[in-house]
Amino acid sequence: MAKPHPGNGSGRFGVGVHDMGGWVQVKADGRPAGPDELAVYLSHRLAERFRENAQLRLLCVVPVSKDGTTVELHAWYEQHVFPDKSPLARGQ
Repeated sequence: MAKPHPGNGSGRFGVGVHDMGGWVQVKADGRPAGPDELAVYLSHRLAERFRENAQLRLLCVVPVSKDGTTVELHAWYEQHVFPDKSPLARGQ
């Protein structure tokens, strides 16, 4: 994600989602140039994660702050749909 501001492109940073099995950690990969809107990017990436994984249901989100700025999100989830792994599901 890139925050629009003048410069040489150093404002680019990634937002990673790290699945810990039952909860995810969402944080910036690298150092964002302007942390003012980092919470917006984090929440956007978290929403995208749950759109990509419709079998998961969000239970709780906790922001992690540093010096009054949100730097991470921790989100707990449950899985409410499980894929059928039986041989009958594969048509055998």
